[in-house]
Amino acid sequence: MLLTKGVRIIELFEPEFFGTVLNHNVTIVEKGPSGGLMMIDTGLPGYLDIIEKGLKSFGYSLEDISDVVITHYHIDHSGNAEEIKKISKAKIYAHENEVPYLSKNEQKFNLKYDDVKDELKVSEEDFERTMKRINSMKFSPVSVDVKLKGGEEIGNFKVINVPGHTPGHIALYDGNLLIVGDAVRNIKGKISPPFKFFCWDYEKAVNSFNNLLSMKFKYLVPFHGDIIFFY
Repeated sequence: MLLTKGVRIIELFEPEFFGTVLNHNVTIVEKGPSGGLMMIDTGLPGYLDIIEKGLKSFGYSLEDISDVVITHYHIDHSGNAEEIKKISKAKIYAHENEVPYLSKNEQKFNLKYDDVKDELKVSEEDFERTMKRINSMKFSPVSVDVKLKGGEEIGNFKVINVPGHTPGHIALYDGNLLIVGDAVRNIKGKISPPFKFFCWDYEKAVNSFNNLLSMKFKYLVPFHGDIIFFY
């Protein structure tokens, strides 16, 4: 979908996510700092063909991506970054605190059913199925070209450090458009912080959530859920 001039969303879908279907909003900016497309987050491993079909629908290809920004290390955000870099020679940006996690080829979440059952209202069978799938995923370790601290400018966007969900989570802001990764969720009209059980530091995640919502914007793009429009 065309969100605003020069910015599009490729929506991906992850089936069987704790008994439901979870959407992923991959943002494509037509003018990245290196001259080509800038992609913010890259989806799960194995979704590259779907991403390419989305790019082709508005006249581009994977080879046109010159910059990839990873809001945080989780595999649904970083899973295709290195593959895209191999194809297009794109430059990869991520916060310095995410680099140690991105350098590995797997991610393990040590959750128990009791950790999630009250918040998710999911059956134990669906929980076990999802955890097995997530923890079995492999992806190419990501080599980060530009290590961020927060406050930098990437093209027309300013990098905002919003830790909590992970140690080095970032958001991007151009004055109208606020791209927030997992720092804000908007599922069926309910705007909320990340799930507590998926957070590195939940108190910091809530503070980051509140700080983002206090900003002035026309469009807020969460990675999961519906885009938030304010006019």
